[in-house]
Amino acid sequence: MPDAAALLEVEGVVGGYGAADEILKGITVALAPARMAAIVGPNGAGKSTLLKAIAGILKPKAGSIRLQGRALTGLPPRSIAAQGVAFVPQEANIFASLTVRENLEMGGYLEPRAVVRERTEALMQRFPVLAEKRRRAARTLSGGQRQILAMAMALMVQPKLLLLDEPSAGLSPKAAEFLFDSIAAIHAEGTAILMVEQNALEALSIAEEGIVLVDGRVARTGQAQALAADPEVRRLFLGG
Repeated sequence: MPDAAALLEVEGVVGGYGAADEILKGITVALAPARMAAIVGPNGAGKSTLLKAIAGILKPKAGSIRLQGRALTGLPPRSIAAQGVAFVPQEANIFASLTVRENLEMGGYLEPRAVVRERTEALMQRFPVLAEKRRRAARTLSGGQRQILAMAMALMVQPKLLLLDEPSAGLSPKAAEFLFDSIAAIHAEGTAILMVEQNALEALSIAEEGIVLVDGRVARTGQAQALAADPEVRRLFLGG
């Protein structure tokens, strides 16, 4: 039975990238409205695969996914986006040959033109680096700036749920720090976030909830800071 208090419900999801491939082995997680959860765990645990299943890029073999009680399972990505889910993949998350402004406009493709103009201006005010480079091709941005642009594109549709897949991958410590600050600010304004991160301790430090995946299964869940401080969790799942 759907949980009236949950924004996102993932129940018993099984799936992978081939007929005999089961990366997700019965994942069950939930996220309340306006909450942030960090999904952490070793490589190959199924973290990114779970986000792709929620976003509709991967069709689960079994289980259900609901947003505010409405079934998402089996819907195409465009339909899931229209329901209020925005997915920012780790790679290929911007249009390199388009300008920064054009990328933002592409992010709002589901919205009326007047709304796109208004939100584009608002996001450039929110992220001054995008305003400074609005006429530059996105391929000229630094890695951190590209990630900011990718998140801003996702915010163009004012999502109920923002899915972030390894946002700090490949970034310098300074760029990663700025990015995490930006993610925390987005969340503080009321956007629910489900974030996959290899930088587990940093992710848990800004999230309210933590989900530890191991071998396609949920190994631990709980309050994020408590998981990060637990010596057993750190030793077994977070690399010490």
